Amino acid sequence: MRVVKVLNNSLVLALDGQGRETILMGKGIGYQKSIGYQFRENEIEKVFVLQDREVSKNIIRLAAETDAVYFELAKNVIDYAMETFGMELMDHIYLSLTDHLAFAARRLREGIVLQNFYTQDMKQFNPDEFEVGEYALRLLSEEFQVEFPKDEAGNIAFHFINAQYDHPYNSHNQKIARVVEDILDIVKYNFGITYNEDSTAYSRYVTHLRLFAQRLVSKSLLPEEHSSLLHDQIATVCQKEFDCVRRIQLYITETFYTKLTNQEEMYLALHIHRVLEEQ
Repeated sequence: MRVVKVLNNSLVLALDGQGRETILMGKGIGYQKSIGYQFRENEIEKVFVLQDREVSKNIIRLAAETDAVYFELAKNVIDYAMETFGMELMDHIYLSLTDHLAFAARRLREGIVLQNFYTQDMKQFNPDEFEVGEYALRLLSEEFQVEFPKDEAGNIAFHFINAQYDHPYNSHNQKIARVVEDILDIVKYNFGITYNEDSTAYSRYVTHLRLFAQRLVSKSLLPEEHSSLLHDQIATVCQKEFDCVRRIQLYITETFYTKLTNQEEMYLALHIHRVLEEQ
């Protein structure tokens, strides 16, 4: 493997023996490496090579704005899931989990706490994924010397449910994909925009929609916040986004006969807001 570009200490863009571009991941793999450096076999023994071009492109984009420590943490958690529970995971977990861990750390710094995200049902029926979520929280707490909310374990667990090839939840994948596409269309036509699919905001937006659709299909939407203060403040600032969320609510009601909670409304509006900011 020959180095083409060092993305950060944990990520290197390289060419393999057939001249194909690959991304090598590993703790310290990029440290003091220069273009043209040839990796010895023992240096890449435990490094994951991403094969999917779309995932590779998104990883490169994410590397430009995310500290290497989050890639290292994500890889450690993914390794734990595969080695401890034998999970067979799709490549996109490396992207979505890294982004989620970085976002969770930022939320904590800003004092934003997602309460009651997981339910006892999830802990009971998905114990392996939930344990992986708890393991991730232990690593985050050790790395940053601060206690992360235990509710975050449920959010992380959803990434592992969604990324498994053979998980029972994946029988819902076609329905989930349809929900994501329908919401993308509702927002696009509501605002008359063309999505910038290469942007980080769009990538995070689609990741959020997939997880939202997973919760919707599995009937485990985020619960209602006891206090509506934050929801109401955001609704005041993001009025046009909430108008669009109400259109999404009509679609959800007609398709699933259910109502969005105030937490789901709030996070949909925030992600739509970020996408609109880039227009």
